[in-house]
Amino acid sequence: MVVEIENGATRVGILAAMPSRRPVPDELAAGPFRLADAEALGVSRSQLRGSRYSRPFRGVHVAGTVSTLGERCVAALAVLPASAVFSDETAAALHGLPLPFQSSPQGRLHVTTTSGIAVRRTGMAGHVRQLRAAEVTMVGVLYVTTAARTFVDLAARFSRVALLALGDAMLRAGSATTAELVACIEKQGGRRGVRRARELLELLDPRSESPMESLLRLLFVDAGLPRPEVNVNLYDIAGAFLARADLLFRAARVVVEYEGDHHRTDRRQFAHDVRRGSRLAAAGYLVLRFTADDVLRRPQYVIATVRAALTARV
Repeated sequence: MVVEIENGATRVGILAAMPSRRPVPDELAAGPFRLADAEALGVSRSQLRGSRYSRPFRGVHVAGTVSTLGERCVAALAVLPASAVFSDETAAALHGLPLPFQSSPQGRLHVTTTSGIAVRRTGMAGHVRQLRAAEVTMVGVLYVTTAARTFVDLAARFSRVALLALGDAMLRAGSATTAELVACIEKQGGRRGVRRARELLELLDPRSESPMESLLRLLFVDAGLPRPEVNVNLYDIAGAFLARADLLFRAARVVVEYEGDHHRTDRRQFAHDVRRGSRLAAAGYLVLRFTADDVLRRPQYVIATVRAALTARV
């Protein structure tokens, strides 16, 4: 009932009672749940279709929204077998590793089981593989393949450059050691991708700080050029710091730099780059700078330019 005052008189009106929104039961707010769980607590299918709930996977509901990869994986646990382990791109992302030149980890969840048939659900990619206990670890509440095993699993589908960049990132982050990678690779026998993983082992470098640096390094090695040193501090003859070189061909005193777009758009960065280039030139270094367009669209130009510089300065 509502009482209103109008021109000194009292007017009584009755408004239709609006139905109150039923609060989310505590049991459902705690984590992912199935339809039967909701119905048992008096939450109808129509309520589940409202804005207070989301359905990240068929048969799975969550109170609120699911936005992060970790939240999606936790939601998936409601319909996955107990033996399921997150693997491949999903495992790499959960380990905090980059997925260079690949699709976003927010795509399908990769799930490995060790027996039966592969998981077949919308939004998931299932695999059946043998996993040793030492090849599984935990990230939060999730069972995930170790970084080393993830490297081997992805070797079957990743390009050489993507796999090299992933391996570089693993070593840099400490997610895997070279010894762990070697041991994991040797235990996989003649499985598809193992040969590629083994060949790239000797090229991995924890000093590489970006996928583009990994790509440049692989371009030069594949072209038969000397293997450059990675992210090297350079000093003048008096011992004063000059610069940190992305890639260095020490014998020829040639520095190769990858220039991201911020080097062009940031005025302070541009001014810094000019001063830095001048210091290196004065100390006798030749600096070759390449953009993403050069590296990705004109790799032969990059190789030819570096080869000519090395030949001229040896």
